[in-house]
Amino acid sequence: MRKVLPHLRKSASILLISLEVFVGFICFYFTFAFYGMIFSCGEDDPNKEIAVYIRSNGVHTDICIPTNSDHKNWLLDFDLNDYEDKSRVEYVGIGWGDKGFFLDTPTWAELKASTAIKAVFLPSPTAMHVEFMNEPVVSEYIRKVKISKKNYRRLVKFIESTFQTKENRPILIPGHGYGLTDNFYEAYGNYHLFNTCNVWTNDAMKSASIPTSIFSVFPEGNLMHLDS
Repeated sequence: MRKVLPHLRKSASILLISLEVFVGFICFYFTFAFYGMIFSCGEDDPNKEIAVYIRSNGVHTDICIPTNSDHKNWLLDFDLNDYEDKSRVEYVGIGWGDKGFFLDTPTWAELKASTAIKAVFLPSPTAMHVEFMNEPVVSEYIRKVKISKKNYRRLVKFIESTFQTKENRPILIPGHGYGLTDNFYEAYGNYHLFNTCNVWTNDAMKSASIPTSIFSVFPEGNLMHLDS
């Protein structure tokens, strides 16, 4: 018994230290995320020429942009024959995220602990989600902002740079769309705790000087600095 006690004390000490490190990291992460979210960058564009939307589902955010404009026709990139419903193509919503989470979790009921842990703690492959739609309607979870043609071109360039391409077209991941109007495509980058889908949206907004948080791992940071 006397020989066992030192081992138990050592194990308990290691467990306690590990727990303290974990709790400390969680506190640091949320503090870092909070302060990154409340401070803003970017400013209202005086040349309000093109309307774009920032859309949230409470966890994930997308950039919604005109499908066709003088500066970009997304129908030259995405083949509408890959979409079952071709009736709503006024705007296109584009978002970036963890590939496993995107493809294996069409609904929250299908979320697996292994998928969530891998997405959060391990650098993992990513995908782009593309959905065609009518022009979004402003709501609690959708913000509208008008930007100049110059900033819109910068936004388009940022979005284009995230797609993996073949013969100058995004690479489709067949058979994984959630509905009739969306699909997934191969993407560059790795997803992890400090590089979430909302960080991608945040970076996209900053590329176009759209008011947003200086750093945002959560969707609120991408909406709170925009007018409702």
